[in-house]
Amino acid sequence: MDPQSIAHLAFATALVAGTVAIHSAGSFFLIWRFQKLRTRTTKQPGYLRLTLFLTIAVLALLVLHLLEVALWAAFYYRQGCFPDARTSVYFSLITYATVGYGDIVLTEEWRLLGGIEALAGVLMMSWSTAILIGGFQWVYSCLVDRWGGDLRND
Repeated sequence: MDPQSIAHLAFATALVAGTVAIHSAGSFFLIWRFQKLRTRTTKQPGYLRLTLFLTIAVLALLVLHLLEVALWAAFYYRQGCFPDARTSVYFSLITYATVGYGDIVLTEEWRLLGGIEALAGVLMMSWSTAILIGGFQWVYSCLVDRWGGDLRND
């Protein structure tokens, strides 16, 4: 493997580590805040409060993803992969979300990073999905407790 490829893999490793660090810190903070909220609440929350809970969780996770996209975009821009910051952000967002329109692509020199960003994006979105499922399970249990029994129509 040539020195340039090794350097690019080192950059990719650092970017993935930064992505995980952002997602980890944000996820743990979000979970901590909602756990604190749950323990402080003495009565069962109503529909509006539960909807607000899920909305805040989705928005907070979206902010985390956008911060992660910005990390990759800043790298692309600083390395001169794209002519301006706007293009760097656009490429990073499309790649992270694995949409991959193909209207803007990295040069052959940096092409490996695009695939690694897409893999990191899939993993971070899966992580967010797990958090949302946990949140929704809590909301469901609150509704069952509030209305009694099972919510399914048997």
